[in-house]
Parts: sequence; structure tokens; C-alpha cells
Amino acid sequence: MNKLSYLAAAVISVFGTLSASAGESQVLNSAGLSLPAIKAPSPEAPRNNQWLTLRKITVNAAQPDMNDTIIGMIEHGQDSYAAVRELTLAGFRVKPFQDNLGGYMVFVDVTGLDAADYAVGLARYYYITEVKVGQKVYNQLFGLNNKSTFAVKMGTMKGGMNLSPVDIKLNKLNWTITGGVNNSPVEVKIDHDRKTIRGGANLSPVDLNFVWSTEEVTVYGGANNSPVSYTVNWKKGLLDGNISNSPVKLEFNMSEGLADATIVSVKGYSNHAQVDLTYNKVNGHIGGVMNNSPVDVNLVNCDLYDFLQYFFLFVK
Repeated sequence: MNKLSYLAAAVISVFGTLSASAGESQVLNSAGLSLPAIKAPSPEAPRNNQWLTLRKITVNAAQPDMNDTIIGMIEHGQDSYAAVRELTLAGFRVKPFQDNLGGYMVFVDVTGLDAADYAVGLARYYYITEVKVGQKVYNQLFGLNNKSTFAVKMGTMKGGMNLSPVDIKLNKLNWTITGGVNNSPVEVKIDHDRKTIRGGANLSPVDLNFVWSTEEVTVYGGANNSPVSYTVNWKKGLLDGNISNSPVKLEFNMSEGLADATIVSVKGYSNHAQVDLTYNKVNGHIGGVMNNSPVDVNLVNCDLYDFLQYFFLFVK
């Protein structure tokens, strides 16, 4: 393995600039969305859900003009040789480096290729914790003028639960949650810079903070006229804490390394009542029982991760 500091590695410009023909319409489909098929290499099994995959992609702040090389940070403790071998066999042109923190990363040469597609393909590997791309590549994925991206960043949750309608819109461009649930209007703003969630829901002010990583998210503060504090750990498959003056504990298994695993069970308790839900990864349906009432909700352009991360909204 080559060894150099991450900062030094990040400022190496390996090739020229990204071809303008990179496909806007392919990249998001590689994350499981409804656009034409991805051409970049990716794992045989869908090891990360669509939004967790996209969250991993960030701008290479040290050299934002480095558009023909993408950098993948390998999870600490992962067998880096096995990772490099797997990525090479999958078609990535990779060179491994060791950073000054004892971890490893790969530089992927995407000269003449669709860099945006390759960035998403790389992010789908569970042992890649972050993918750093040039500003031009990032704009192809998340720019406001990208109409295909705009469409999939408008998520909805519609149906019924808690003996009331659910009609929620999750806007991942402006980062707002609006609509209605529990016979109450919802108007919430998420500020990723300040790590806050502010607004109103469930006939109560919402004044929350959050700490986010690829492994877990912790939400704490006030909502539902009560203190709120819970952590969702994706690796452990556990949501644990307190909401609405009651303990909450949910266990789930996303089975991200299993291609045929399309059904996720969410079991536990919340609001002094049993939770027994089933989530279908393919059609986005959540059904079952929660808060002593049936649940029948359809998720579009969002998934179980969003439902659990903002779980305070759905506890009556």
C-alpha cells in the first residue's frame, strides 16, 4: 500500500477535468431510484439504501477541481487488501493509500468515464464511509438545475396511522418536512449546518438538535410537548431512547448485504404500546401495528431510514 497523508493525497490532481457528457439520468438509478440503469461497477448486492448512499458523497474541499479522480475512504478495521481486490475486480481503476490516522483510502481514476455514476457506485459499498468528488461532479448529482435529481429529492409518506391520515412531504433540497400527521399540521425545517430541527408538529413546538454520522443519528431536545432523546444505530439495527414521555425501543435489520432480502421487520415498543411493522424495500410500503392502531403508509423517494430518523413525528 502507498502511504501519504489524506491532505496531501487530496491535493493531487491525477488527470484533467470531467467530460461534460456525464449522465445526469443514470447516477441516481444506481442508488436504487427509477431512472435508466447505471453503467458504473457496483456491488452485486444492494449494500446501502439509496439515501445513505447519496449522503456519503461530499465535495473534495482540498481540491474541488479534481473531477477526474474520486476518493473513497475505507472503514477502519476493514481488510483494505480485500477491498481493493474487490473494487478492482468490479472494474474500478483504484490505487490504495494509507492516511496519517492509520486508515486507508482509494483513489479512483474516472478519466473518460461517467464520474458521477462511478461515485455513486463506489458509495454503495458498505465499507466505503465517504466518497469525495470534484465540485463539477457534485453539482451533477445535487445541483438545483438537475431536474432528475430534483424529482427524487421530493419524498412523500402517505396513508394512515394512529387512526388519522398521514400526508407528509420531505423536501431534501430545502430540507423541510411539511403536511399533516396525527390530525395535526407539520411544518419543520432541518438545518444541517446548525444541526437543528425546528418548527411545529403534533400540536407542539419542535426544538431539536441532532448528531449525524453514517453509523447512527441521535436526536434530542423538545417535541410532542415532552423531552425527546433517541439514537438510531443503523449497524446495530436499533432505535432506543424516549419520546412523548415514554421509552421507545425498536429493533430492525435492513439486511443490506443480501440481495434477496426485501422485507424488513421493525419490532419493539413506543408510547407504552407494541410496535410490529413490516417495511417492503421494493414498493416502500410500511404496514402493521403501532400506537394500538393499524399502520398503512406508502413511502415514495424516501425509505425506512427517513421514517426512523424522524420517528418523533409519528408517535402520537
